[in-house]
Amino acid sequence: MISMLGSFSAIFLGLCLLLSAVFILAYPLIRPAFFTLHPRFGSALLLLYWLCPFVMSLASTSLLFMPEIENVLVDSHCHQECVSHVPMLHSEELAMFGLLLGGGVLLSLAWRCVSTLSKSRQLSTQFKHLGRDLGAYQQLKGAVPLVFTLGWWHPRIYVSEGLEKACSNTDMSIILLHENAHQKRRDNLRLLLAKLCSVILYRVGATKMMSDLQLLTEQACDFSAAEKFGYVNVAETLLKVKRLIKQTSSMPTGALAFAETDVELRIKALLKAQQRLQLYPWQLGLIVCSLLVFMSLLISPLHHGSEWLITLVSHTNVLAH
Repeated sequence: MISMLGSFSAIFLGLCLLLSAVFILAYPLIRPAFFTLHPRFGSALLLLYWLCPFVMSLASTSLLFMPEIENVLVDSHCHQECVSHVPMLHSEELAMFGLLLGGGVLLSLAWRCVSTLSKSRQLSTQFKHLGRDLGAYQQLKGAVPLVFTLGWWHPRIYVSEGLEKACSNTDMSIILLHENAHQKRRDNLRLLLAKLCSVILYRVGATKMMSDLQLLTEQACDFSAAEKFGYVNVAETLLKVKRLIKQTSSMPTGALAFAETDVELRIKALLKAQQRLQLYPWQLGLIVCSLLVFMSLLISPLHHGSEWLITLVSHTNVLAH
């Protein structure tokens, strides 16, 4: 059992690191494509791109350890006996090392997730006692202009009295539509998934992708509000709120603020909204199918590559069984 779990863990982590490096190196080449799409599609596809190394590594490794499925995807070959087999670490020390390494990554992911969710819950409880529930949003007492969405499973909108007094009814409607879009899309949860994946991804490359994902997420909600109030009106409200909260301290951890991220770029996007492309369902289906095909094509080279690497690391002449 230890040999099986250790081999699975080692192969998964190795493949995930390899795919992460490939996806990060390829990102500058395909980055412009995400920003030519309507941000609703661009943000969804960038999140998918972000998650691909982790998800594809886990799925491919799982298939690798299912001989009945692997036999269809791996070309026939023999070592000592021509029987169905999966790549295994024969060294108990190496298997234990792989298992501990995988367990460490899993614990790190779990800790980050629990810690972030706990902080968010504490903040939500605190803000609940600092204001009153107006149905569509939680009103916070105070003259400082603030607006943000907080929460993962059931996100809540928070608006300060200071912002309400400084904004017109139209401005408030636009702000609430924008924040309501965050609620419906569960953007806080999406960004949490992306941040958790940065445990595996190299942070240097992940930083730029995370920044782009946040920008596209905000643009998607800007465009959602613009469908009712117009792109120019949303741009004007965005600029107005940005000026109001310019001196405000940073938002709570895990919160999405209306005018906190790349306001200038968001305004430019709104004014050039007609240039962004829509995707049809068949195009999205084609992208998903391509990823599935690519994942299945990984199985055979992954099998042989794992056997070669295991043999090399083990410093033996016995092929992995």
